Amino acid sequence: MGKIPVIWFASILAVICLPGTAMGQVRANAAFDPERVEVGDTFALRVLVSGTTVTPQRVNFAAWQRAFPPDNILARSTWQHSGNKWVQHFSLIALDTASLLLPPLTVHLHLGDTVPTNPVRLTVTATTTSSDIRDLETIRDIRREPTLWYDYWPWAAAAFVVLLVLYRLIRRRKKPQRPAPIPVAPEPLAPSPQEIALKQLEALEREKPWQKGRLLEYYAALSMIVREYLEHRYGIPATESTTGEIAALLKHTDFPDMHKAALDVLLQKSDLVKFADTVPAGDYHVQALAKAKQLVGQN
Repeated sequence: MGKIPVIWFASILAVICLPGTAMGQVRANAAFDPERVEVGDTFALRVLVSGTTVTPQRVNFAAWQRAFPPDNILARSTWQHSGNKWVQHFSLIALDTASLLLPPLTVHLHLGDTVPTNPVRLTVTATTTSSDIRDLETIRDIRREPTLWYDYWPWAAAAFVVLLVLYRLIRRRKKPQRPAPIPVAPEPLAPSPQEIALKQLEALEREKPWQKGRLLEYYAALSMIVREYLEHRYGIPATESTTGEIAALLKHTDFPDMHKAALDVLLQKSDLVKFADTVPAGDYHVQALAKAKQLVGQN
């Protein structure tokens, strides 16, 4: 009879010391947003874990290896605690048409425990284009980068040349005894779209806004520089089009096919930062700027 209180005490102590997963049944749920996408479009995957107070470790994508290799998982957030659930968001891209019923993912918990999610369905359709302008999506407003003083340097240079010519004309009129032909200042050549874009990228590189925590401002400016370059270089409405629309418009230009995939990834990741609050890896900020300079410099 003397052993019973000891057993009760040990049982109570074990319950108190159990980690958060022992306080309830752990469940995991996965869902796509949206469940139907076009080839090349990015979409979100949300993984929810309930029944534990301890942060989950990671989501294992091994079961989806054939459908979504590591390069197709563009970004992932940290685990966020929302109510009584843990939430993690992923950004994915599908490059082939398919109707997929994907098996459960494995969520790794603390102390080596795992829990499966539900299977999820995804439909990937081919990108549709139309030559009828009435079939295009409604033009959406965009957030333009702030205007800086050096955006107007060509106009300032032209005004300086005009003032210089007027000054010389006035001085020569005051000395009629020494007539001389009026020098005609050469008309300044307008900078090419490539020169303008490279100067803007160099200014962005000197400012380094990503080091100051201004990621939204940085990727908005980077995306706008590239879009304005495409608009003036290839004559397409890139600043007023979505990333998917730009890819369709470039098919009718001489934009090199070898750079289309890199351009698509750069614009998509910028969109994720601007509209989905996704934070890319720290080393990607410099890589994105270098890729933008490469796209502008080689085309």
